[in-house]
Amino acid sequence: MIYHIISSWDNQAKSLSKKTNEIIHSLLTFGLGLYYPLLVLNFGAGYSGVVFATATEDFTFFGNLFIIGIVFIMFLWALSAKIRTIRNPKLNDTTNNYKLFCKEFLEDYGRKNKIRRKYIHTLPFGIVGIIVITCYILSSGLLGEKWLEYARFIIAIVGIIFAFTFIIGDIVRLLDFGFMPPTVAGWFKKAMTKDEIDTFTSTSVMVFGFGPFLLFDFPIFLIVLLITAVADAFASIFGLLAKNKHYFPKDSKKTIEGYIGGALTTFGCTLFGAFFASLFGKCNWSLQLTLGISALMAVIFFLIDLITAKIELQDNYLNPLISGGIILLILIILDVSIF
Repeated sequence: MIYHIISSWDNQAKSLSKKTNEIIHSLLTFGLGLYYPLLVLNFGAGYSGVVFATATEDFTFFGNLFIIGIVFIMFLWALSAKIRTIRNPKLNDTTNNYKLFCKEFLEDYGRKNKIRRKYIHTLPFGIVGIIVITCYILSSGLLGEKWLEYARFIIAIVGIIFAFTFIIGDIVRLLDFGFMPPTVAGWFKKAMTKDEIDTFTSTSVMVFGFGPFLLFDFPIFLIVLLITAVADAFASIFGLLAKNKHYFPKDSKKTIEGYIGGALTTFGCTLFGAFFASLFGKCNWSLQLTLGISALMAVIFFLIDLITAKIELQDNYLNPLISGGIILLILIILDVSIF
């Protein structure tokens, strides 16, 4: 990632905001290496394991196994694509030609692609919901009282695998498209925007944006996840589907319809996050506190959306980091537990 940033720094066609996003993206990726051990220690503290003696040993072994495993699999997959290209050099002019890939991508890129991408954007909550419900069901037997810690660990690993897949894909896409497997190229066609052709996709940075909040009380993480994945997606969908669009600011791509849809969805996501956590006995916030945080999150979401319309920083990391930070600050001020 750093090599790409340095090698493309003098590219006059790349805006300063893109360069800034790339630096922040790299810092958040590096940050994962700092807080991932804390996640393992935090989740496993004081619990017995399912496979090994302690939960910490379970998380350490399986975490390393899956993370190293996916990196190794991606490496072999990329290497096989490169060998295929070497054996058939004509692929450099077709399947493994990035300029051709970009040309075909831009020709097919339109409103349907944007809406499809935003629906994909909501998948993290669906995956998290399935993991939480599954682990809760297992609490009556295999997992017992430690079910949520195992759920949080699985959420972290699935998120890291998802993010690493796109990070490795981004590096291959930007540095040597000859290593790009056709299947992965297809994923990028569905996940990318036209503004991401010469830079990292925002898919992985979204995961690293809400990932650190797994260290805190479950409803905090859940609300941050919902705002980042669902509210942001619906803000765009409202804007895209509006028949009479009102752009604001007038020189931006964002609409008043999108602002309103995003703010309302954020309010609903915050309420739902607290409610969903309470179903499993993991949220004891009062109704007044929940409504107050929901209203404030709606305002914060609107302000972030408005700011990013002008400065073009990615809301995929601004939304979780700012929203989550403000929730933590409010709870600390009100003397409500954040762990």
